[in-house]
Formats: sequence, C-alpha cells, structure tokens
Amino acid sequence: MRLYSIANYELVSKLRKVLDIEVTYPPILIGLNFILFQSAEGNLPIVSFFIIGAAKFFIPFIAYVLIIEKRYGWLISMILFIVIPSIIIYFIVKDLFLGKYFLLLPFVAFFFYCLLLKFSVKEWLNDYDAKMETESTTA
Repeated sequence: MRLYSIANYELVSKLRKVLDIEVTYPPILIGLNFILFQSAEGNLPIVSFFIIGAAKFFIPFIAYVLIIEKRYGWLISMILFIVIPSIIIYFIVKDLFLGKYFLLLPFVAFFFYCLLLKFSVKEWLNDYDAKMETESTTA
C-alpha cells in the first residue's frame, strides 16, 4: 500500500463532497430532462445546457485542488479528456443536425472522470488517515 501525503486535508475533503454531488445529481437530472422535455426538432432542451454548465462549473475548483495536491497526472488527463474535447466538439458539431447531442459526449467523459477521481480521492484520504493513525500509534 502506497501512502500519500495530503497538503490540505480540508480541501481534499471538500473535493470529495463536490465529486459526490457531481457523480450523483447531474446524470440523474440529464436523464429526467430527456424523459420529460425531449425536443421534437432534434435539439437539446435548454435545461440540459444549464445542468451541464452547472456540472462543469466545478472544473476550476477540481483543477485547483489537483494543483495544490500536485496530482498532475489527474490534471493533465482532465485537460486532455474534458477541456480540449469540449472545445473541439463545440466548434465542429454545433451547426450539424443532431450536433447538439454530441455536446453530451464531453459531459459523459466528465461524469466518468469525476467517478474515477472520486474513488481515487477516497483512497487518498484513507491512505492519509492510515498514515496519521500509524504515526500516532508509534509516537
């Protein structure tokens, strides 16, 4: 078991809470939105854009915590799999028929990224707690 140090325990704990919210509510709201407000013209309902925007609102906070904790691999993967594809997909498919549905792809990638990061953050906190417990029992 590899023990990690955490630079700011409270910040990582807040990140865990944010990730719990990100993994739970936006996918449920998007699903309900599609069921209840499906558009006949092939466009996403406007509510979907607000849900996706609210979900991605936390990207700067996630990036900030990853920088503070020096988790650069996670930060680079967020840029490569979330930020860059979001920009590319927006500019390429925004004018295509059903192109707005392709805007959901970065959201799905963001959901899976948050899911994986959530489990990793939980492991970081557990490892840190184990390290602190070991240090307190040996002292």
